Amino acid sequence: MKREQKRNIEQLEKVMEEKKKIPKSIKEKISSKIFENIVIAAIIIVYLVALNIGMNNIQTDMYLMDLKVFSIMFLITAILLFEYGYKKDNGELWLHGIEIMVIAIFTLYLIYLYSIYYLSYGRLLLSVGVIYIMYYTAKILITNKKIKKQYKKSLKDITEIVKN
Repeated sequence: MKREQKRNIEQLEKVMEEKKKIPKSIKEKISSKIFENIVIAAIIIVYLVALNIGMNNIQTDMYLMDLKVFSIMFLITAILLFEYGYKKDNGELWLHGIEIMVIAIFTLYLIYLYSIYYLSYGRLLLSVGVIYIMYYTAKILITNKKIKKQYKKSLKDITEIVKN
């Protein structure tokens, strides 16, 4: 009888070890979220670099007009993301909408910051780029941890353990 109990315990341990391994579908979900956030971060960085290059190569009145146009485009995009996220009841789209809204508001402030802090404007754009990189790195790490935690939480099914 002790042998049978020992064998059952070993089988249960083996099953639990197999379940602790993250399946391919979860890994793919994590990879897609990471890729999505990297693409968004790259687009924002390219946008900030383009603004920095534009500051040096475009006349001031045209540059300020471009900032206004970009701000309006980002606001419209944010509103569309909010609406679509509301219809689909998708919190992730809402989060992307908030991120785009922050960029739109920041772009509006750039019009005034350009006039007031012209000499340090390039460094300002660089520092904002660094902040966005830090934000998206933290977001990727948190998303990764959250998905893994949800998977591990789904493993804690007591009825399944009792059945074995």
